[in-house]
Amino acid sequence: MPTRYEVKITCPITGCPGQGRLNGWVCAQDGGTMYVDEEGYLSCQTMVHRAKIIYWRFDCGDRSSGSKHNYHKYQSPDLEGFTHGLAVGLPHFGVAEAVWLTKLIQAVEAQFRNGC
Repeated sequence: MPTRYEVKITCPITGCPGQGRLNGWVCAQDGGTMYVDEEGYLSCQTMVHRAKIIYWRFDCGDRSSGSKHNYHKYQSPDLEGFTHGLAVGLPHFGVAEAVWLTKLIQAVEAQFRNGC
């Protein structure tokens, strides 16, 4: 079983004003805390929902006129947006080891490069 850590990243949608705020993320289906593992999967607290990062959609809650979320609540991240959010959040994965973080970054890059 992969090691999971609570997701604390900025909004991973490129150009979203939420890229400036660090958030803890909640699963819309069950209301539980979101987790990420080194295989590049996000999951809800109960593990009922688990999928590759590219299949998740995010809502930073920003509905201002300049926000990418103004018309579409949930949006899919792109590699640039997700890696930016992850880079800002990395210090908050304090207990994660460098090997874990390297595997996560490689898995995310592979998902976006291969489209799955």
